[in-house]
Amino acid sequence: MNEIIDKQQSQKIFLYLKDGKFLSSNSPKKEERKLFDYVDRNYEDLKNIYEYIGVNLVLRNGYCYFSSFENKEQKLKTIYEILDVLSFFHHFNPFFDVGVRFTLQEIEEKVVDDVTLKIKLNKMKNLNDDTLSSSIKSLVLKLEKRGFVSCEDEYLQRFVVLDSISYLNEFFEKIEIKE
Repeated sequence: MNEIIDKQQSQKIFLYLKDGKFLSSNSPKKEERKLFDYVDRNYEDLKNIYEYIGVNLVLRNGYCYFSSFENKEQKLKTIYEILDVLSFFHHFNPFFDVGVRFTLQEIEEKVVDDVTLKIKLNKMKNLNDDTLSSSIKSLVLKLEKRGFVSCEDEYLQRFVVLDSISYLNEFFEKIEIKE
């Protein structure tokens, strides 16, 4: 081991990643950036520690995650759900990728003027919210909960797309869709 692994840091990382979340280097939240930096500096040692308990720590360019907590059926369900969400956001902004910033109000304004976005939003069954605003917020919170976007300004409700979105983009690029 290069340095002694900090027990508190490794526990914080575990608790953050254990539910399928991602840590990203470009998070606006200082604590998350610190945790990612710690993983980046101590990756091999942390990987060995987590493997001991049956967890695979994966480090990619600017993000990390655990790859073995969900069973395959749950992973497929999650991916299917996220596919609809990502499709919505790529229609909202075809360049929806790392570093893109958006507000809930911008999305709402575009949904009002775009029939396809309205249809995509209505198609998502898990959004049983009464208003357009609450439906959009629920959609964004799904991505935030998994660590793909983060709120950088609570007052303006401005979000930034994190490095971890690369995981989804790479995954979906590999899928061949036949109509």
